[in-house]
Amino acid sequence: MLSSLFLSFREGLEAALVIGIILVQLAKLNKSSLSKAVYIGALAGLAVSAVGGVIGFNEAQELEEAGEEIFEGIMMLVAAGLIAYFILWLHKSKQVSSSVLSQVEKRTSWIGLFVLSFLSVLREGIELVIFNMTQIAENSGMVAFGSILGIALAVLLAIIVFKTTLKYNLGIIFKALGIILILIGGELFAEGLVKLIEGGGELLETIGMIVFIVPSLYIFLKDDFKRFQNRDKQNSKPKTS
Repeated sequence: MLSSLFLSFREGLEAALVIGIILVQLAKLNKSSLSKAVYIGALAGLAVSAVGGVIGFNEAQELEEAGEEIFEGIMMLVAAGLIAYFILWLHKSKQVSSSVLSQVEKRTSWIGLFVLSFLSVLREGIELVIFNMTQIAENSGMVAFGSILGIALAVLLAIIVFKTTLKYNLGIIFKALGIILILIGGELFAEGLVKLIEGGGELLETIGMIVFIVPSLYIFLKDDFKRFQNRDKQNSKPKTS
C-alpha cells in the first residue's frame, strides 16, 4: 500500500499542479469563466484513468501464476523506464510550468482547455496505472486505498501550494520526491530482472539496483552539486578591501 500511496501522491501532485497553473493563468488573462472546462476535463481524465486501472488490474490478476510472474516483471521494467524518463526530462518544474503556460495561451476556447486538462490528468493516470500493475500480486483493495489516499494528499498539498507561500519551496519538494522515486525505480528494475531471469537471485537484484540508482542519482543531482561547488569556490576567494 505504501508504494501505491507514494506513487499516486507523486503523479497526483504533478497533475494537480498543472491544473492549478492552468487556473492561475486563466485568472491572469481574465478568463476565469472558462475554469469550468478545466475542472470537467480534469475529472473526466481521472474517471477514465480509474476505470481503465480497475479493469486492467482485475484482468491482470486473472492470469495464471507463471503468466503473472512474467507480466509483473515486464510491468516493473516498464515502470522503471518511466521513472528514468522522469529523471532525464521532468525533474525541472520550471520547464513544465512554462510549457503549460504557453499551451494555455494558445488554447483559449472551452474545448481546448477541456482537452488540455483532460490529457494532463490522463497522462499521469496512465502512468499510475502502469505503476500499480507492478503490484498485481497484492490485495486490490489495499492498492486502490493507497492510490486514493495518495491522490487526495496530492490535491490537498497543491491547494496549500497555490494558497500560501509554500510554492517558493516547490523545487525542494520535487527534489525529495525525485530521490525517493529513484529508490523505488531501482527496486522495481531489480525485481523485474529477477522475475524475468531465472536463477538471478540476490546478486542480480543488487546489480540491478546499483545500475539503476547510481546513474539516476548522478543525473538528478549533478546540477545541485555544481551549484554547491561554485558556491564553495566563491566563498573561498579572498575578499579584496
